[in-house]
Amino acid sequence: MQKRYLPVVTVTGILIAIALVGYLMPGPGDSIPKRVLLPNAGGAVVLQHAAHAIDYKIPCQTCHHESPVKRENVQRCTSCHGATFDAAFVKSHVARFNDGPSCATCHHYELASKKWGHERHQGELGLECGDCHHKDAGIEPEPQNCANCHDSGAPTGKKPEAGTPPNLADAVHTRCVTCHEDIFANKEKGCATCHTLKPVREMVPPKGIVKLNPLYADCAVCHGKPAQKLVPGSMDAFHKQCMGCHEKLGKGPFGKKSCSQCHTGK
Repeated sequence: MQKRYLPVVTVTGILIAIALVGYLMPGPGDSIPKRVLLPNAGGAVVLQHAAHAIDYKIPCQTCHHESPVKRENVQRCTSCHGATFDAAFVKSHVARFNDGPSCATCHHYELASKKWGHERHQGELGLECGDCHHKDAGIEPEPQNCANCHDSGAPTGKKPEAGTPPNLADAVHTRCVTCHEDIFANKEKGCATCHTLKPVREMVPPKGIVKLNPLYADCAVCHGKPAQKLVPGSMDAFHKQCMGCHEKLGKGPFGKKSCSQCHTGK
C-alpha cells in the first residue's frame, strides 16, 4: 500500500468503528442496547435487541432466564453459555452475579432432610438394626446416630478410602442404594423421594442477596454431571432460544435453510 493512502485508510477505519459503536450502543437515556453483535464462525449475527425488548414487549427473563430485581443486573448470555467453569469462574462469578434471583437460575434447589421412616423400616418392613447400621461391633457396638462418626458433606460418589470414614451423604447413600436401586437410578429425579426440595427463588430476601449452602453449590451434587456438561455452549443456546421461539410463533427465521437471514457473510 502506498503511503499516500495510509491516512485515508486510517480515517476510514476510525469512522467505521465509530459507526459500529453508534449502531450497537443504547440510545440517549435508554439502558437497553439497540442491537447486539454476536460473533460467530458462520458469520456474525446482529440481534435487534431493542426491537425484541420494546417493540415485541418480550420480558428480559424470557431470554435471560432470571427475573432480575434491577435491569442492570441482567446477565449477558455468554456469561454462562460458552464459559469455562473453572476455578477462576467460581471465584469471580459471586461478585459478577450480584442479584439474588440470578443465583436461582443455576442454584434452583437445595435439599433438606425428610422423614424417611425409621419406624416403618423397622416395624412394617421387619428390618434389623444391623441391616442399616454396622453389624461389626468393633465399629459400632450399639446403633447410633450416623452423624456421630460421619462428617457432613456433599455426595461425591467416590469409594471410601481405607481407614477414612466417608462423609455422611456418601455413607447414607451407599447404605440406602442396596435396597433402593430404583430411586438412585432416577438420579436427580429421585432426590425428592427422600429429600424435600427448598426452592432458592423463594429464599431471596428483599435486598436480593442469597447465601447459598456450599453443599449444593456444585451442580454435580444433584445432577451427577458437572456444569460444563449441563450448560449448552453459546451457539446451541442461541439456536435453541431464538429459533425455538420463532418456530413456536411461526414468525421470523428458523430451520436449517434460514441461516443467511441471521448470519452475515464471513
